[in-house]
Amino acid sequence: MGNVVKYLRESAERNPSRTAIFHPAKKGMSSISYSELWSRIDKFSSALASLGLEPGDRVIVMIPMSVELYIALLGIIKLGALAVFADPWVKMKQIVAFCRFASPKGFIGIPKSHILRLCDGQLRNIPLTVSTGSKFAGILAKFAYGEIIGKGTGSDIRRMPDCAPALITFTTGSSGIPKGANRTHGFLDAQNRALNMEFPIEDSDTDMPMFPVFALRNLAAGISSVFPEMDFKSPSTADAGKILEDIKKFGVNTITASPPFIDRLAARISEKKIKIPMRRILSGGAPVRDEQLKNWRKAFENTEIIVVYGSTEAEPVAHISLEERLSAKSSAHPLSPGFCAGRPSSLVRTKIIGINQDPISWNSFSWKDLELETGRIGELIVSGDHVCRDYFNNPHAAQENKIVDADGNLWHRMGDTGYFDEIGRFWLAGRVHSTIFRNGIPVHPQLLEQAAKGDDPRISMVAAIGMPDTQCGEKVAVIVSTAEKSQAHSLSLEIVGKVRNAGLPLDFIGLTDKPLPLDPRHNSKIDYELLKRGIDFGSLRDTECMR
Repeated sequence: MGNVVKYLRESAERNPSRTAIFHPAKKGMSSISYSELWSRIDKFSSALASLGLEPGDRVIVMIPMSVELYIALLGIIKLGALAVFADPWVKMKQIVAFCRFASPKGFIGIPKSHILRLCDGQLRNIPLTVSTGSKFAGILAKFAYGEIIGKGTGSDIRRMPDCAPALITFTTGSSGIPKGANRTHGFLDAQNRALNMEFPIEDSDTDMPMFPVFALRNLAAGISSVFPEMDFKSPSTADAGKILEDIKKFGVNTITASPPFIDRLAARISEKKIKIPMRRILSGGAPVRDEQLKNWRKAFENTEIIVVYGSTEAEPVAHISLEERLSAKSSAHPLSPGFCAGRPSSLVRTKIIGINQDPISWNSFSWKDLELETGRIGELIVSGDHVCRDYFNNPHAAQENKIVDADGNLWHRMGDTGYFDEIGRFWLAGRVHSTIFRNGIPVHPQLLEQAAKGDDPRISMVAAIGMPDTQCGEKVAVIVSTAEKSQAHSLSLEIVGKVRNAGLPLDFIGLTDKPLPLDPRHNSKIDYELLKRGIDFGSLRDTECMR
């Protein structure tokens, strides 16, 4: 029994006057101390309880990263209710779909989110609604955020079972019922321990977190967080100049962000020939190319840079230092090894199983049937205390993504393909659902993309996709984003040569001067489904005809 909010209260008792959050872009509450943050969480929580919110009730939270976000999230969790957090990247239609089966009792959001809420019949009828801005005479919401704080008197932290849900966050699924990862109090506690063990915090740290969950970790540790001035829906467009100014102003010495964010900072530092002292950078969310890492090292000469691997359901899973990543070699797949994600955390167990796009029932399989030997490419599955056990009110998603073995251990299917090398490091090869089956033989997109791009600066991005074919099931195509379309024929020949030298098949190639579509969360991973929908397959060139 417990409640993860206890960590924030302990931070407030330990460092009451220390600034918990700096939010330079915020016009209103741009900073707050730990004692004031805890006081507001305490009042907000008791006010929600007085308005009828009870343990187990669900509350949709649609607030960007801000002081108000963490007051709302932690206030809800403190009284034993369940916060359903909508990241900025989540589309409104997904939130609406989730609300149709989440049955929320409350909705707390910025005014714009309430305008969207009123457009849907079910969301319109939620009993408890709170706006962080104006409530427009009760038209947008029943209560304003300031009113709620004023009604609170404080209360004890509600003790909850470890298995009780505390927070729901969405995975990056783009269709169907959204998958709400069920973060229980026990899971959040275990995740906090795992993050602290893998990436220890120093008391003098001031972190710039781009991911909301890492800001929670900072609050639990009692260090300061500085929220970057950016559109969180588009990290690749962040104003690096403003962000670097804030890094200097607030003494930021650690950063936790996606690769495009670090790319922007590194490019600005190199362009202006400035030095930014930094203790550590953690980056994850997508595979990182060697070229990117080399640019980061030039910009941040003496900084510990770590590439982190994980997912919404399991974070962290593995990590690797920049230096080890750049020097890593694979004897199993020397010509096109994939991306080395490093050694798994000691707090997770891992296995590689055969690629299977269907649900896996233990009644039909055994480990002997499923598990692959070292060096063979398959799907990574993980098990551990900081691995989400299920999805809120979505047993179908759990059936597709979880395996319960004969001993009752739950394993999460990461959805990533790859292999372990002889010294225990995991190498990423692609996604299960993006795997191309050519004549029944799996072709892994990231291996092919890596071989096609190499270190050619003329190529910005490459995507490998399968084209339906009556004879071999699927044929292999690569789509290349490049500004060098005037050299299309010679560049295409070079790419075909590199791919085939790596021992990989390639049937068609297409060049475009447009950027390839990326995932909405990190702007780092290729959105293969969106890409397929936008391709004119008739425009692709047959590589056999190019010889």
